[in-house]
Amino acid sequence: MFLKHLINPKPSVILLFLFLCVMLVLFPALRFEVESLFFHSFLNSFIIILFAIIAPFFLGTGLNNIVYEKNIIRQDNLVVGFVFVLLSSFFINAVEAWISAFLLLFMFNFLVESYQKDLPFSEFYNASIILSLATFFYPNLIFLTLILIIAGINYSNFNWRILVTIFLGLITPQMFYFVFLFLKGMDWSFYRPITVSKVNFLMLEELHISKKTLAIIFLVIVIFSFFELFTWLYKKSIKSRRTFMTIIWFFIFAVIIAVYSGGEYFYFSFLPLSVIIGNYFVYTKNRYIADCLFFLLVISSFYYRHMITF
Repeated sequence: MFLKHLINPKPSVILLFLFLCVMLVLFPALRFEVESLFFHSFLNSFIIILFAIIAPFFLGTGLNNIVYEKNIIRQDNLVVGFVFVLLSSFFINAVEAWISAFLLLFMFNFLVESYQKDLPFSEFYNASIILSLATFFYPNLIFLTLILIIAGINYSNFNWRILVTIFLGLITPQMFYFVFLFLKGMDWSFYRPITVSKVNFLMLEELHISKKTLAIIFLVIVIFSFFELFTWLYKKSIKSRRTFMTIIWFFIFAVIIAVYSGGEYFYFSFLPLSVIIGNYFVYTKNRYIADCLFFLLVISSFYYRHMITF
C-alpha cells in the first residue's frame, strides 16, 4: 500500500508530503473561524497559518534527513517525516512549540555528530547552548540536560570536561539575557521560571471521541513500534544501536517532563517517537499490519483535525 511509496521515495512524494501539511492545517477551517482558530497575541492569523504549514514540514523533513544521513535508519525513506506530521495533528496553533522543536532538532543533530569523537567539546557546547535557548520558551526543558549526559555515556566520550562544557553552554545564553535585562533596566519577571503542574489523566474520559480515537490508534502503534525496536535492536550497527538508546531516553524524559509541565510539552516527545515509529514502519516484516495502522493513523488524524483542535 502507501508505505512502500515512502521507502526510497520519488520527488513526487515530497510534493504529496507538503500537500499533507497543507490539508492538515486547512481541514479544521471547514468548521472553525480562521481568526479564532489561528489566534495569536501578536502575530496575524494568516502568518500563523503559513507557519503551521511550514514548521511541521521542515521539522519532519529535517528529522527524516538526520535519521537517514547519520545512518540511524539506513533505508532511504520519508516515513519518519510523515509520522511526525501526523502525530503533530494534536497541535494546531503552537508557535512557541514549533520554534523550540526546531532548536531541539539541532540539539539532537549535534549529539549524533559527537559519535566516535574523542574530544566532542564543540558538539556538546553547541547542543547545550541550543537547549538553553529553548528554555526561554519552555523552562522545564532544562531537564533534558540529562539527555546530553546519556548521549555522552552511550557514545563513550563522557568525562568531567564534557560535563563542564555542558554547564558552560547552558549558562551562556542565560548570562547574556540577564546582562541585557540589567543594561536595559527591564523587569526580570519577564523571565519564565520552572513550574510543576501534573497533568490530570482522569480528564481523558471527558475527551471528544475524535481525540480518543487518535490516542488509541497512536498507543497501539507505539506498542508495535517498541516491540519491533527491542526485537531487532541487537542486529543494528553499533552507532544505530547506541543512538536508539539515546532516542529512547529522550522520549522517556520528554514524556515525564510533559506529565509534570503541561500539554504543549508533549509536542517535544514526538521528535524521538517519530524515529521509533518510523523504524517500525520501515523494517517490520508484517507489511499488512503496518499499512493498516498507518492508514488508520492518517484517517484518525484528519478526523481529529476536522472535529476538534488543541
